Amino acid sequence: MEDELFNEFVESGSTSINNLVLQNYHNLGMTEKDLIVYLALSMYAQKGVTFPMAKDLAKDTGMDEASIYTIIQGLIKLGVIELKTIMDHHQQRDIYSLTPIYHRIKNLLQQEQESNQQNRLMSETEELFRKIEVEFGRPLSPIEQEQIHQWIDDDHYSVELIDLALREAVLNQAYSLKYMDRILISWEKSNIKTAEQLQDRRKKLGY
Repeated sequence: MEDELFNEFVESGSTSINNLVLQNYHNLGMTEKDLIVYLALSMYAQKGVTFPMAKDLAKDTGMDEASIYTIIQGLIKLGVIELKTIMDHHQQRDIYSLTPIYHRIKNLLQQEQESNQQNRLMSETEELFRKIEVEFGRPLSPIEQEQIHQWIDDDHYSVELIDLALREAVLNQAYSLKYMDRILISWEKSNIKTAEQLQDRRKKLGY
């Protein structure tokens, strides 16, 4: 009897689920019950059953059929799964597509990455303002702050390159953004817009 149970356990198989689903389901607006139903749908899909019956899902999850229907509708609204009608041997049949969740996660991660980049840029810009104010010995005016934003947003100079322009200005005891602007323009004429490009240029020139 014990051997039969062990064999049944082994032969029942396993369900594979991407770790990103487990790590981000809550960020997609899914609840724990939503995840359990999604996992059950994944289990059936990996067995080749793309449209399992609600009664089977209810039996596997311990939920009632009404809850299963409600959760599935919720997953469709969240864009996590999609109900599709396909042609199979000249007959129409419904299937649950489970791939939309990966598109949602991809968009979520891209938004998170863009947000982190934006926050990092804001932090670097604020630090740049602070450095310039320390070197100039006075607060920056709103017009000067706008000029720096223009260098970053419109001219696409890196914060690090602007910082190097500040060092050049300080070495020459020229405490003005106009002087820094002339430095940046001269570098741009040499196709330099990043600190790395400036370093490469200086290496080629031998200094």
